[in-house]
Amino acid sequence: MAGKQVTELDALPSFTDNSLLPVHNGAGLKKGLLSQLANYLGTKFNNPNLLINPDFKINQRGATSYEQQGYSVDRWKIWNVTVTPSTSGGITVKNDKYTDTGTFIQILENATEGDSTLSCYVTSVTGTVTMFADDNTQVVLKQGLNVVHKSNSTKNFSIFLNRGTSITLKWVKLEQGKVATSFIAPNPAEELEKCLRFSRYIPTIYCVPLRRYIGDISNARAYYLPLGCVFETKLRAKGTISLKGGVFDSTSLSLGDIKEIDYSPDEIKQVIMPQEMTPWTLILKKVFIDAEIY
Repeated sequence: MAGKQVTELDALPSFTDNSLLPVHNGAGLKKGLLSQLANYLGTKFNNPNLLINPDFKINQRGATSYEQQGYSVDRWKIWNVTVTPSTSGGITVKNDKYTDTGTFIQILENATEGDSTLSCYVTSVTGTVTMFADDNTQVVLKQGLNVVHKSNSTKNFSIFLNRGTSITLKWVKLEQGKVATSFIAPNPAEELEKCLRFSRYIPTIYCVPLRRYIGDISNARAYYLPLGCVFETKLRAKGTISLKGGVFDSTSLSLGDIKEIDYSPDEIKQVIMPQEMTPWTLILKKVFIDAEIY
């Protein structure tokens, strides 16, 4: 019996996740679900995520919630919203206190080139919340997977919240190309290294009197040398530095304010006190350097 010509073959049916497909595993022909094949291919072939901290697990600033404006969890800037990160990943963003539209945004150092795809997974949403690229390509978000394609470069990944709305996000992704490939959870250690280019939290810094030359320890102890403060990951810019926890001696006695912290994108060089000090050791607590994009 003659077989059908290629032009006579029936059109492929619409597949569903539980459709069976023939798959050869090297030992023989097996049956497999389309969903199983898609999951396997998704782990083997996926575009890099251009967003940093896309599952919101890196939170160097350490707060349990952030409000109104500034940076919240690492790399995520907010305006007119309240943000509550989860310790297990994911984040809830609410615009329940402000009259203007709220924004949850990540600004890239460099714009993408050509076609790009934005995607996110929404755990829950209330009201009208929209995902934007910076050419105004957009989609109103719903529970589950959301995707928007754009044909121009973009430097921002933005989510806009009308007044009275809220959303819980599991993850977000920005990638090159016209296809939304699978989200792969990043390695937390590698993601922290990326975040350290933009901001850096140092819980404790120990400082000793600055030695200017061999055989000298400054008698006028206004100048101190921080120990272990050469950065393995260079900051993208010098930024601003703040001392949030104070300065103490080795007995935990508060020593008041410092005059200056001399630093660069590569290291903290010295700590200068406003007057001569007698303690041999200074302890700086909760030092934060902010080199984010504003």
